[in-house]
Amino acid sequence: MRVRPLIPRFWLVLCWILPALCTPQSASGREADLAGVYQGRAPASDAARRVYTLNLASNGTAMLTTQYIGKDNVTMQGRWAQNGREVVLTFDAMGPNGPPRPITFRHRGNELSPVHWDPNEWGRTGPPILRRTRVAQGGF
Repeated sequence: MRVRPLIPRFWLVLCWILPALCTPQSASGREADLAGVYQGRAPASDAARRVYTLNLASNGTAMLTTQYIGKDNVTMQGRWAQNGREVVLTFDAMGPNGPPRPITFRHRGNELSPVHWDPNEWGRTGPPILRRTRVAQGGF
């Protein structure tokens, strides 16, 4: 005797596909709500007491400003791309040196958590978790 499943397979498949089809995305494939301004502070143990501000524009450009308390700011420009929950930030070259290596973040709600970075450029602990402070209003 064959037992019928409680939920027909058709409905099960539909429950998996329908949310993916209904998720709002922009024409470029990025989630419409990911562009914006994110900010985070380095841990208290960080001697430089840095504040990071990341601007993600809806056109795929990015600007990361590192504010060293009591010193000048450092601003790097580049591009960002999203692949599922991961956001990869690549930088433009600065002067005669090559660009810094990319940073990969995991997007959860209003946070970008760093998951991969070059410890030679960003330290062993890497950049802090960045939290959204406001939604993008266009370009920079």
